[in-house]
Amino acid sequence: MKQLFLSLIFLSAIQCYGQTNSETIVGKWLKLPKEDLIIEVYPTGNAYSGKISWVKPSDTSKQVGFLILENLAFNEQKKFWEHGNIYSPGSGNVYSADATIKPDGTLEVLGYKGMKFIGKKKYFRRVK
Repeated sequence: MKQLFLSLIFLSAIQCYGQTNSETIVGKWLKLPKEDLIIEVYPTGNAYSGKISWVKPSDTSKQVGFLILENLAFNEQKKFWEHGNIYSPGSGNVYSADATIKPDGTLEVLGYKGMKFIGKKKYFRRVK
């Protein structure tokens, strides 16, 4: 019984991961681990953008409506979004951005300048 349960969980995780398509990123995402803001990702032409839709009341460095993600294009072969930009509301800096949805459903956004391996990852959990 235990093995059956574990097998079902494993298969459903594979199935969810395998169903990544360009629209999977659309929705509201809560930033982890601080849970201090929510971004709403939406389609813009052939790409995807995201704006801040909620901030923790004590955080005055971020504003609702601020465009934080822009121009993420879905790569059908690799099943991730690439060639976008992420904006830092605090500093005003602009970084290149790629995004992927991990098997556990977490959105991982990589912001970088130049080399990806020295970039910084931010994580988000889908909310309703």
